[in-house]
Amino acid sequence: MARSLWKCFWGSMAVFLVGIMFFSPGSASAQVDAAALSKAMQSIAVLTVETAGGSKVSGLAFVSSGENRAVTALHLLKDARKVTLKFQNGGEVDSPGFVDLDEKRGIALLDLPAPGKAALRLAPVKISPGTTVNCAAVRDAAFGFVQLSVSEVHQGADGVERYILSGEASGGNSGGPALDPKGSVIGLVLEEKKDGNIQRTLVPAAFILALKASEPIKAWGAQNQAPTAQKPGTSAPGPKDEIDSTLLDFFVLLSDHKVTYYWADEVTRSTGLQQGVPQQMYDHQTKLSLGLRQIKALTTDDPLRKDLLKTFVEIGTNQFSAAEFMVNAVVAWQQANNWGPQSQDLQKRAGASMTLANELNNASIPALRELYEKSSVFKEKIPKELVYSMGIEKRPSIFSLGVQTYARNPFALVMVYPDSVASTLGLQTGDLIVSAAGTKFESNGSIEDFKVIIQNNLGNAIDVLVERSGKKTDLKMAVLKEIPANFLY
Repeated sequence: MARSLWKCFWGSMAVFLVGIMFFSPGSASAQVDAAALSKAMQSIAVLTVETAGGSKVSGLAFVSSGENRAVTALHLLKDARKVTLKFQNGGEVDSPGFVDLDEKRGIALLDLPAPGKAALRLAPVKISPGTTVNCAAVRDAAFGFVQLSVSEVHQGADGVERYILSGEASGGNSGGPALDPKGSVIGLVLEEKKDGNIQRTLVPAAFILALKASEPIKAWGAQNQAPTAQKPGTSAPGPKDEIDSTLLDFFVLLSDHKVTYYWADEVTRSTGLQQGVPQQMYDHQTKLSLGLRQIKALTTDDPLRKDLLKTFVEIGTNQFSAAEFMVNAVVAWQQANNWGPQSQDLQKRAGASMTLANELNNASIPALRELYEKSSVFKEKIPKELVYSMGIEKRPSIFSLGVQTYARNPFALVMVYPDSVASTLGLQTGDLIVSAAGTKFESNGSIEDFKVIIQNNLGNAIDVLVERSGKKTDLKMAVLKEIPANFLY
């Protein structure tokens, strides 16, 4: 009886909290959008972790970085053997493993094989004392929100800023999202016991965006494994390996940012400027800004790596400027309702900045090839597409498909250009190529794998499986008898 009374109370409290008014420092009060928060609940799950020792730990997680990814608190996953997510509608799904971790900030990205769950929008905003957030809370299967506020910001000994939350709330909700009035995620809530009390901190959304959603899935247990013993004659990873890892991550980031830039530029020009710049462009700007900050903080006495760090800062700065000019050109168009002199000038500036970035990138290729030969990190972890684009290995195909893809997610077609080989084959922007002619593709491969199949089946019809708008679609693909000359390398 007491349990049912508490359940009713919590359900009422959740509804009440969704509709309350809240205030942000220096601004007028804003009405919390109850409908937006109610919709956000559908993407929040109770996370239950069964550990290798047989105990159970619980907290929250939420869908983010695409519908097949969820974010949670890293401390919940210690010694994880099985991880289950249960949503408000009763749907339950087991996560096969994690995708990426940020140990410094205590967050993790999980694989979520649950189609149809919408990803919550991440809104990287400035957080300061007094900022009020709506934090997800679940009690006795009743989903709701409680309001907490940032009481202080301080920097820890590890250099990570801590955003301390204050307010009345029950425990057990670590890993849940903190939402703004419109239901967008501005951070993730972490809970830890301190002096017998629960202390809550907020991890800003910018660091969630920095997690790599396209990384390969690691089965549970990999995040807890001790370092492997070194073979005789080898040494443990040292400072150069750490620098190489950061250099490689930034190299991939530059590649992905450029893909997003060209896609966003095409979208705003061809499908209507009224919708404005796609959210993905802003997300990649945030990632690039964080990456630049990290690269600038690195120091090394090694001449090769030192020169590459300097060059990467120049490339990244120019790519960031190009995207900013492109964004401002679209905003200027929206304000003036025409593509006037201001928009045209900003567009030219964007093109000039990206051209300079491309020139700097081309100039860095010899140094990158040299580092590839010297660095075990680069040899083991560089995406195959970048190996081809740097000319380290010759492309096995003889033609351009006419698509844009991310280096670590090569079969997801970010953009299919009109009148390209890809569009002629029936592929569309947003498609994920799963398999072709009986060959299943893995994320550590390259779009070249698909192109070789096309090349080997000229004039034939092949079965191609794609994921389109969240659904698996079988295509009976009629392959061209020959590749048009203008698409040959």
